[in-house]
Amino acid sequence: MTSLQVTLFGCVRVTHNNWLTETKLTRDIQALLAYLLLQRHRTHSRQALAGIFWGEYSQEKSHGSLNTALWKLKKILEPKGIPPGTYLISGHSHEVGFNYESQYWLDVEIFEETTNYLLTSDWHTVNESHAHELIKSLEFYKGELLEGFYEDWALHERERLRALYSKSLIYLLHYYGFHGLYEQALTYGQQLLDMNSLREEIHREMMRFYVENGQRALALRQYEICRATLAKELGISPMEDTQALYTQIFTEADKSGSLVNSKEEISFDQVLRQIREASQTIDLAKEQIQQAYRLIARHSEHAD
Repeated sequence: MTSLQVTLFGCVRVTHNNWLTETKLTRDIQALLAYLLLQRHRTHSRQALAGIFWGEYSQEKSHGSLNTALWKLKKILEPKGIPPGTYLISGHSHEVGFNYESQYWLDVEIFEETTNYLLTSDWHTVNESHAHELIKSLEFYKGELLEGFYEDWALHERERLRALYSKSLIYLLHYYGFHGLYEQALTYGQQLLDMNSLREEIHREMMRFYVENGQRALALRQYEICRATLAKELGISPMEDTQALYTQIFTEADKSGSLVNSKEEISFDQVLRQIREASQTIDLAKEQIQQAYRLIARHSEHAD
């Protein structure tokens, strides 16, 4: 049984004994542990670690802070009953690292290895079970890596894993769109836009999928969302490709005589608005009919 379990997505969490015992960590210990785990395939000099985490102090104080942190980390990773050196490589050498050959569970490692492996297959050719495996691997991404940490090394790793997560969503977007499962494809498209609303190519893909799903009005609405977002955030208009796609969809919708497809949901407010507009039209028609009757009556009187 794996004794040590560590999560780095979202907040740092360390547990022992199959998730039964969670250990509280100070911020410095969280950062040091995360760094060693993310760089688990190499060791680091004490001088380098002291400079990374306590570089603002004197050499003597920074090395003292590192030694204290390593002592605390060793107690956390290797409590009573776990032999020294099982997880933390330190000892009297000048090299420090995490023993990646030990028995441990790390969410980042599972996410990264599983996702990278699944993404090597072409989404045109894989089956549904392959897509489900990828979806399952994305469940490890419960939040961005090391939320609340803004050191350069943390930001670099966060962006790298965020890019891998985004690449996986694009893979699923294309897979489900290719197989005509547009609702699922649109779900992943929206997740991508939630991460970065300025991705114009995703807006276009969603517009196409809405059209394929018989939802032209929603395709046109997606363009408006794209246009408004670009104008607000960057002060620019959509690209020519996006505008051309919008024009094509609008023209085809206009030729069909309706922008509302039976598959699209109409909200209660929309229904009320349509009723009010229809009532206004009817009232206007009644008034015009009454005016016509009055004109006929006056004309009859003059004729007599």
